[in-house]
Amino acid sequence: MDHRKSESMQFTMKSLLGLALFCAVLFSGVRTSDAIDLSVITNQTALYFKVSYIPLGARNLDPNAINFANRLIPKDLEESGYFEMVPVAANIQRSLSNLLLTGENVKELSGTRIEGVIGAQFIRDDMGIHLIGILRDPVNGSVLLSREYTTTGNIRLVIHRFVDDIVFQFTGFKGVADSRIAFVGKDHRHGYDLYLMDFDGEGLHRLTWDRVLAYSPAWSLHRNLLVYTSYLHGTPQILSYDFLTGRKRPLANFPGLNITPDFSRNGARLAMALSRGEKSQNSELYSYDLNARKFDRLTFTHSNNLSPSWSPDGRQLAFVSDRDGHPQIFVMDSDGSNTRRVSFSGFYNVSPSWSPQGDLIAYVCMNDNHRPKICITTPEGDKHIQITHGSGQDDSPDWSSDGRTIIFTHQVRGHSYIEKMFLDGTHVHRLGSFPRSVITPVWAVR
Repeated sequence: MDHRKSESMQFTMKSLLGLALFCAVLFSGVRTSDAIDLSVITNQTALYFKVSYIPLGARNLDPNAINFANRLIPKDLEESGYFEMVPVAANIQRSLSNLLLTGENVKELSGTRIEGVIGAQFIRDDMGIHLIGILRDPVNGSVLLSREYTTTGNIRLVIHRFVDDIVFQFTGFKGVADSRIAFVGKDHRHGYDLYLMDFDGEGLHRLTWDRVLAYSPAWSLHRNLLVYTSYLHGTPQILSYDFLTGRKRPLANFPGLNITPDFSRNGARLAMALSRGEKSQNSELYSYDLNARKFDRLTFTHSNNLSPSWSPDGRQLAFVSDRDGHPQIFVMDSDGSNTRRVSFSGFYNVSPSWSPQGDLIAYVCMNDNHRPKICITTPEGDKHIQITHGSGQDDSPDWSSDGRTIIFTHQVRGHSYIEKMFLDGTHVHRLGSFPRSVITPVWAVR
């Protein structure tokens, strides 16, 4: 099934097919005008630290594993968006490596404007693989971080944890190198299933083997659940996947549409769109309390309301509604009150995703050439900016847990990939090497 065969495809939410296309592809429309000054909105923009990495040797690891590990640490640091890697002269690197980054020798780099010197040693023994990591201040040689990490699995795991701790030491934000991304991928039989990968696109893992249309996964790390919309039983239902048991079960399987779920940050509630058997297939928003197993209806417009996204504090929801004639972004309180529209430019704005800090909402907009792109607005809707450009079609934005990075899908010539960029729209690059098209990626939120 090609969800975007034509840019002229018209949105129709009066039928199941139209709504499924809308949810899975998430077309939009907006023209940018008053740009957001990202440097004012968030102090995380353009925040870089100059650091150097010194390999400190390894024991009982084969050369390929050692080379891989020593390449991955700088790559993870750059991927975080907080660091600029500064090379060290070969003679100084050999000296520091032999002495395991002593305080006095690190001070040799104090005149280079480097803000941190990072070293790692790898050891394999009967307990697993150990990473002994250290971070020193080159100005005075003091230790900023010294920790040992152990894994019985892939060496990538301890490297990701080490890098996250370095990020926290410099920024006060918990890093995302140890996080994962879920997405729906197409298989060779034209079906779709759930997949996981690491934050850098590596470590691909398949979760389901349903081979049916699926989209809109949502995480709850508190409950070890991933929920998603699936046509496994012929109609769109919201299924849950338990990471501990691998068990799948329906969470919402009412007659009609059960689509676009999203967990609150604490995992206690799940917002979703349901038609509850309405002949018109109009969808309304509901909140499901996972402890009480109780559904509460939030919208009563008899129009189409879907794609809810919780604010970080759980007090508000951003969502899409065509109540004014065309799909636009709205915000309401979590009980369905105090609804207000926050997108006003263009006739097609969909797929809202609330930032972890609560100050921004990413969404899919339509540029002047009628191509879907990624835009950002404030929860008040007073400013907005388009942050992806160029050819192709972009949709399904989602945030890293530190609010620094956005992932989205990018389609060129009928094939869609996951791409990643910094909040200000820079450093756009493809994630992973999944061989077939992907839709609706979502980042695990702690």
